[in-house]
Amino acid sequence: MLTLTKENLTEYLKNRIDFLDYSHPLTISAVGEGSIEEDGDGFINFVFRVSDGTHNIIIKQCRPNSRMVEAFQSLPVDRCELEYDTMMIRKAIVPEYVPELYYIDHDNKVFITEDVSYLRIMRFQLIKSAQFENFARHISRYMAATAFYTSEYYLETSDFRDLSVRFMNDGMRQIMDNLMFLVKRSDHDPVGAELDPDFARFARKIVYDEKVMLERYKLRHIFVTKGECLIHGDLHTSNIFLGEDDLKVIDMEYTFCGPISYDMGYLLNNFIAQYASAAFRPFDSENQRKEYQQYILQTIHDVFQGFCQEFIKYWSEDAKDIYQNLPELQEDFVSTTLSETFGFAASANLSRCAGAVSFPDFDAIENPVQKHNALCLSIIISKQLLLQRENYLSVDDVIKDIIGIEYIYKSNITEW
Repeated sequence: MLTLTKENLTEYLKNRIDFLDYSHPLTISAVGEGSIEEDGDGFINFVFRVSDGTHNIIIKQCRPNSRMVEAFQSLPVDRCELEYDTMMIRKAIVPEYVPELYYIDHDNKVFITEDVSYLRIMRFQLIKSAQFENFARHISRYMAATAFYTSEYYLETSDFRDLSVRFMNDGMRQIMDNLMFLVKRSDHDPVGAELDPDFARFARKIVYDEKVMLERYKLRHIFVTKGECLIHGDLHTSNIFLGEDDLKVIDMEYTFCGPISYDMGYLLNNFIAQYASAAFRPFDSENQRKEYQQYILQTIHDVFQGFCQEFIKYWSEDAKDIYQNLPELQEDFVSTTLSETFGFAASANLSRCAGAVSFPDFDAIENPVQKHNALCLSIIISKQLLLQRENYLSVDDVIKDIIGIEYIYKSNITEW
């Protein structure tokens, strides 16, 4: 396999991409050389940006080792083909939300796409308290359409089974399995996320709570065994690029057939974290803080409601005959999606807040006391959602719990 570098990339592209102007030197940079706001917070792949002044493209190479994580030294290189294929499928369903695809090199595990950095990475705009009025509408449609039209509600059963086999992606999904659900209970335990040593004293009380662990292992079983549709697998706010009325989703190498509720839960974990972060990071006034937190809660509400409404609409219009005229089944779908979504959101948020890997949503808080308070609040919210997820009747119940926990937490601390 050819290892791409900035030095050999121009020659590599000349034989593969004919719309670039090679009459003058291309501008080439490696993702990771710029700021985190420009390049995001990905850890695994070797990615290059290339421009001829008119056209801007991304070259992504999937190598067996990680760009930043030393422990990842045996990654499956076939994730390259799976990511490209899942992007092709999603492009056919919702073309406006997927970057243009230009080329795939199976031998060297490379694919080439549109560079969407004319938009902004959502995570780092949220950290600045930016609000995106149309985000919930766009992301709900993206998630619902890609979920429904790759599910057995729509596909012939044999085609759905073939899809499930094609996108098994066992090596990559094991990474997410270990990080999002499993607890490292000793130094010798080979699986599970390690706790942040600077935060372990508080986090341990919740992470190792027997009821919390029970819910996370129940959710893990759902994640491992429930293959309902082709999921993104790593849909967080660093993998979403936004403009005023434009949205692109990237970085789909964790794709496989999993629970319909997983992508939405994994995404909403970032909004729970943003809510907790906003409770303690500096604002010019308390009114601005409350306004931004209200935006975050409204987004959680609108994403969940929008997803369910869109999915049921596609179901009513395009589901196979055997699934038509069954309103009780649709109601059960919404109820199950509610419980699973916020369970997945809480487990992912707990893992990120308590874990040793940097979490930009909280790293933006410079005051160590306030950062600690924000992380504690986020973890306590996660515990509540995990323990109550099967009792929620609507997303409004979830939001009431989030608000109530913040009130109780702030009432019991001396500095915030």
